[in-house]
Amino acid sequence: MLNFLYEGDSPYKYGLVLLPVLPLLFVAATIIRAVSEMDEMWRKIITEAMAFSAIATGFTCFSYLFVRDMGAPEFRAEWAFTLMWAYYGVGSMLSFRRYR
Repeated sequence: MLNFLYEGDSPYKYGLVLLPVLPLLFVAATIIRAVSEMDEMWRKIITEAMAFSAIATGFTCFSYLFVRDMGAPEFRAEWAFTLMWAYYGVGSMLSFRRYR
């Protein structure tokens, strides 16, 4: 639909392209609501996993800046999102084992 409505010189082109991002605000609110309704132990496990994921993804993306200068392939933005979920899985396993 967006490709059909897109015009190269339209002043609304950025708004149209970002339109599919709006449902992610609902997803974020739903996740926050679900975590806040969990019991204290699960909330702690999930929060630690999210913190680990954010820090590890940040360090990986920052470290890649140095590797890129040595000739590494291009780092695409969607890789960071996938990397974040992979680190979340690792963080949740580590956190779950810690509170078992």
